[in-house]
Amino acid sequence: MTTKTLFSCLLLAGSSMAVASQPSQAVLDAAKVSTTLSVTDCWIRAIPAPAPAGGFFLVKNSGDQDVKLIGAASPAYGLTMLHQTTHSGGMSRMSEVPSVTVPAKGTLAFKPGDYHAMLEQPDTSVKVGAKVQVSFLFDNGEKVVTQCEIMPANTRGHGHTQHRQH
Repeated sequence: MTTKTLFSCLLLAGSSMAVASQPSQAVLDAAKVSTTLSVTDCWIRAIPAPAPAGGFFLVKNSGDQDVKLIGAASPAYGLTMLHQTTHSGGMSRMSEVPSVTVPAKGTLAFKPGDYHAMLEQPDTSVKVGAKVQVSFLFDNGEKVVTQCEIMPANTRGHGHTQHRQH
């Protein structure tokens, strides 16, 4: 069985047992580390539990093909989902999204008021100033693992995530 076939089977099995944006550990283990994708400037806004925390970061795709970010997971949180905030008629609405396309040779910022990760059920390691591991899974079977800094609740932007695209 090829790695791609195995990954596809695990993704299908994992998606039926978990929230769409949170891959199972087996799927993450089967994914290969990307050589064309990177996640930088990652930070998480510390919000007291049980309220969910927002995760913000910059995804760069140096490859020749568009890819979709299809999920994220962290051992420091029980649940991670991809969300988008939309604005209409003076109202903001947040909703879960199954994936977000990162353009070929492009960069996409996940920032407050736009795309972001929603992290719930924090463990005791989640404290302002700490760094937690987050794994990002893409539809091409690749993953990126990075460290995200826990920032105070009043943080509005950090690094390049203050901007939409570069």
